[in-house]
Amino acid sequence: MKKLSFIPILLICVQVIAQKPLITIPFERYGDHLFIKVSIDDSEPLDFIFDSGDGITVIDEEIADNLELVKHKVVLNEGTVFGSLIKHNKIEVGGFLIEKNIKVYSTDLDHLEISLGREFDGILGYDLLVHHSVRIDYDNHNFEIYDLGVHPKIGEPVPFKLVNAIPTVEGNVVFNNGEPHDGTFFVMTGAGTTLDFNSPYAEKYDAIHKTGEHYSYLVKSISNAETLHYEGWVKSFTFGGQTLENIPIGISLAKKGAQAHKSVSGIIGNEILMRYNIVIDLPSKMMYLEKNSKYDEPFAINCSGLDLQLSPDKQDVLVHQIIENGPAEKAGIKKDAQIMSVNGKSVKEINMQEIIRLLKIDGSSIDLVVKQDGAEKAVTLQLKSLI
Repeated sequence: MKKLSFIPILLICVQVIAQKPLITIPFERYGDHLFIKVSIDDSEPLDFIFDSGDGITVIDEEIADNLELVKHKVVLNEGTVFGSLIKHNKIEVGGFLIEKNIKVYSTDLDHLEISLGREFDGILGYDLLVHHSVRIDYDNHNFEIYDLGVHPKIGEPVPFKLVNAIPTVEGNVVFNNGEPHDGTFFVMTGAGTTLDFNSPYAEKYDAIHKTGEHYSYLVKSISNAETLHYEGWVKSFTFGGQTLENIPIGISLAKKGAQAHKSVSGIIGNEILMRYNIVIDLPSKMMYLEKNSKYDEPFAINCSGLDLQLSPDKQDVLVHQIIENGPAEKAGIKKDAQIMSVNGKSVKEINMQEIIRLLKIDGSSIDLVVKQDGAEKAVTLQLKSLI
């Protein structure tokens, strides 16, 4: 009897040991993005966005020049982005070697930094996932790296397929008029959205007119070009056995890039994904979703009619767009106005994503001082959801 009982105990111990991460590093959550420390060819730690939707590793061209990396000019992203190829690199995450000889591409990331509201050094995704399984613990802001296939199987298993080196899952959307539509969706931890519909899918099902109240604004991707984008609602979205109800969604009108993909319906972004602790394992084509403490948090929606970005020198917070019929337009705030203070606090003391968060609290009021037409102006906005 002792011999028989010892075997399963031993197997359990081996399994627990095998599931221990090779390394656990903290990540920084900034808005809807997560940042990890990455070193390129023994550089000092750099701030990289981890994006499961990033098929190639990208580094800012200024950082590449400072590191004196050898570059060869190339064209990226269907001819919409110009950059350089840097061959034979060593990439480390938190001091842990991912792999040698990974191709890295450099390009100008300034326009993304201005939109996001902070500087960063690069974007990493597939080149990490193809060599290691990862677990993103959003509860504790920990990023765990495992040998491929050796990871805890915590939460609901969700199969995926790779399209353009990006995980895709099957899902079902119920529009506001009750129409259900199946689709295939990219899983992108680097997308600061809930659920976006790609332009062919949106056009096929006339999504703009079937998603309730909506508004439009311009968005940027890795390309500096801006594309018209709509925001609306759907009754529900189901994927991998998970159903989320009454969620805000985006509708792309892009002509190129991932959001113009004809066989993929859209993007599941980090505003949904961060409600789970997630395991991604490429060999088994499987994700595991474990609901976390953020699961029941309300979805954040623009309640001000302001779209903000940094100034070109990244020193000031500016009004990039005024959304029609929003509180900001009614208060007389103009495009290119400079935000000077928020609720009595200088913008030098508060980052742009925190300002955006405060502008999304439905039913609250916010005091702003803006500088426009050469003079400062104090306004109080009564925040109300735009959709």
